[in-house]
Parts: sequence; structure tokens; C-alpha cells
Amino acid sequence: MDIIKSKDNSKIRYVRSLSSKKGRDEKNAFIVEGVKFVNEAIYENAHIISLIFNENTLNKTNAREIYDFALKSEIEIVTCEENVFKTVADTISSQGVLAVIEMKKNFSTINDFKFAIMCDRIQDPGNLGTIIRTADAFGPAAVILNKGCVDEYNPKVVRASAGAIFRVPFIHSDIDKEMISKLKESGYAIISTVVDSEYSFEDIDMYEKICLVIGNEGQGVSQEISECSHMNITIKMSGRSESLNASIAAGISIYEIRKKLL
Repeated sequence: MDIIKSKDNSKIRYVRSLSSKKGRDEKNAFIVEGVKFVNEAIYENAHIISLIFNENTLNKTNAREIYDFALKSEIEIVTCEENVFKTVADTISSQGVLAVIEMKKNFSTINDFKFAIMCDRIQDPGNLGTIIRTADAFGPAAVILNKGCVDEYNPKVVRASAGAIFRVPFIHSDIDKEMISKLKESGYAIISTVVDSEYSFEDIDMYEKICLVIGNEGQGVSQEISECSHMNITIKMSGRSESLNASIAAGISIYEIRKKLL
């Protein structure tokens, strides 16, 4: 077993390039780090291009099981010294294993779903990852990402999604008005969450299809989208907090609005 000792090794440079969106897009690949998430990728039959190991973790049962799986599956194995592995790991306390995974080719269309969650310029990776995880929990649901959203394959998004990244279908939207028009043509009721509205969950009728819109952390749902929505609703709060974190608001809204599907 050859052990890579140089940070400038071509395979290590390749993995390191995937830390940027440009690199991920160019190579059509992303990184999953840690025993749990690599096992999720294996379980979900993700296309694993290669597995990278810190040599010091191979004596640990969980990492060794993944290593043995890679041998049986003829997946490329890259083993490196600890100081080299640290240059490709995104977490401080790494478990010493990561996978390079091919981005899934998603051919889903909005017509394939009754429930969709449109993320309007969600920029915090933790928020987007949590929204993806919640969409998976209360799905099936498609997640629509417009032009201002953080990349869904950002390592922090992937980690926060807790494996849901492999199951939730994504639809990308470059022009909001066009996407809203497509949704309406497909029979969706567009429900946007806003800070101040006279309407809440109790006022929503039952629909065959619903698209819930979650707005940007600082600016909320854009005026363009809210004006095109069938209804703008607010989460009514009894405490003194003026607003909720985007992912928490999304979780409450996804749970409540999912009940409004026929």
C-alpha cells in the first residue's frame, strides 16, 4: 500500500480543488467527510470516485470497514500521511476518511412532485443543509434553488444535510418569474413566508400541490416572488423574539404546510 507523503501530490491537489464551487463544477464532483456520511453515500449507492484515508485511521474498525468495502468494490483508494490528509479535510477533528463523489445527474422536473420548497437566496450553508434535511424528513419534496443560493455541494451544506443530499432532488432556477410561472402552470399554490402578514398556517386552504418559499436570511422573500405568490404567511409567535432563523422557520413551515396537501 503506497502512502502519499506530499501535499503537492496530484491526487491530493485534485481533492483540494473540490473545496471551491469552481472546482466542483469543473470536475462534477464533491466531497463527503466522516465515517457516518461516507457510509450514507455507500448505502444510497452514490457514485464514489475515490476514498481518501488518513493512514492512522486504518486500525479503527469503522474506517477499516469502509476501506475493505472499497477494495471489494474496486473503488480507487488513496492513503496519505496525517499532515497530508489535514490539507483536504474540512473539519478540525476529522475522522480520517472522506469520499469524492460524482454529482448526481438530476433529471427530475417539478411535475414529479406535489410538494416543493423554494429557497430564495439562502446563503448560509448550515441553513440550506438543514432545510434539505427537513425536506427529506417530510417529503417527498423537491428543493428549488435560485441564483442567489449557496451551492448545495458546499462541504458545510453537505454535512448539515446529514445524508439527505443523496436523496433530495434539486431544481435550479435562474429567473424567479419564469420558475414561478412554471410552478403555477403545473398547478402549484405558491405560499411565501414573510415577516409580517395577516395570514398564518390556519388560513391556508387544502391544495393538490404546494410550493413553499423560504426567504434570504437578512432580506426575506424577494418582493418579486411575494407579489407573485398566492399567499404570504407569517409564523405567529407568542414570545418576544422578532424573527426566527431561516432553517427553524423553514422547519416549522414545512411541517405545517405539508398538512395542507390533499
